[in-house]
Amino acid sequence: MKETIPLLTPFSIERTMVAVRGQNPRLVLAHPEYPVFTKVIPAEGRDIPVTVSLVETDQGPAAEVDLLQACNSKETEAVRAYVGKMLSNHVDLRPFYAQLQDEPVIGSILPGLHGLKILLEPNLFQNLVRTIIGQQMNLSFAASLVSRITEQYGTTVTIGDHTLYSFPKPEALAALEPDELLPLQFSRRKAEYITGLARQVADGSLDLNAMPDLADEEIFNRLLPIRGVGKWTVECFLLFSVGRTDFFPADDIGLKNAMKVLWGFDSQPASPLMLEISRGWSPWRSYAAYYLWAWLDDWKLRQKQEKEQKKPVRGKSARKASEE
Repeated sequence: MKETIPLLTPFSIERTMVAVRGQNPRLVLAHPEYPVFTKVIPAEGRDIPVTVSLVETDQGPAAEVDLLQACNSKETEAVRAYVGKMLSNHVDLRPFYAQLQDEPVIGSILPGLHGLKILLEPNLFQNLVRTIIGQQMNLSFAASLVSRITEQYGTTVTIGDHTLYSFPKPEALAALEPDELLPLQFSRRKAEYITGLARQVADGSLDLNAMPDLADEEIFNRLLPIRGVGKWTVECFLLFSVGRTDFFPADDIGLKNAMKVLWGFDSQPASPLMLEISRGWSPWRSYAAYYLWAWLDDWKLRQKQEKEQKKPVRGKSARKASEE
């Protein structure tokens, strides 16, 4: 059964797939060349595998969602809502571009990132646990921990020759003692954070599904008292799961590095200065931040490529290599 979701333009299929391919391969199976990915989506109490193809049609870009299991109407609608939220299909970028295109610095990076939308994780519990895992940790090791906890406690779905997982349910992690995560190389403290959060979600004392309807300040007030949840964790939750469009995490190191290069600062700018600069970008500060992160990734890649090109060919001088 296939569902087609028209995508609000501007929308960059290429840029979206860059973000999709950067996700955990236990949770998302992305084709290396074509704009196609497969994912297990929680819908109406079930884990439903779907394949999403991003296509250009006569009416514009669309997401063709192939449901790989039979679904009733409620499940189908839940899947459509999940995919639409994941692709930020509720966001119209035209006002964002109209407002920032004449900005002397950030306006200069918009054309190269045209159609880029924030790739969201609609599974609020997954986003929060994954963010806690990633706190003050090497990105690759954090990704390996997410893979381990997913393989151990998630639900498996076989699709052809591949096995995909749904992220562990709160109930599955709530049933664990922190010691049970230590063999997966979790620290005791981080294991306590994750199982403690899961227990609050599982017993209903923390209603994550109510969060999108709350103001930012109220979300901070409800999440910060939880062990293991800090300011950065809530900021990531607001940006990449709730999907707030007007939030600027000025303490983020990546943003500091991007603004240092683009604005020509001698050192990383202080957070108050960054907030002052970003004030004029409201109500699109989340997208300004996302574009700065994306620009920084592109800039780092260009720097790496230029460095590789300058390396002399083995056995030859750099001058001879360049002449040949």
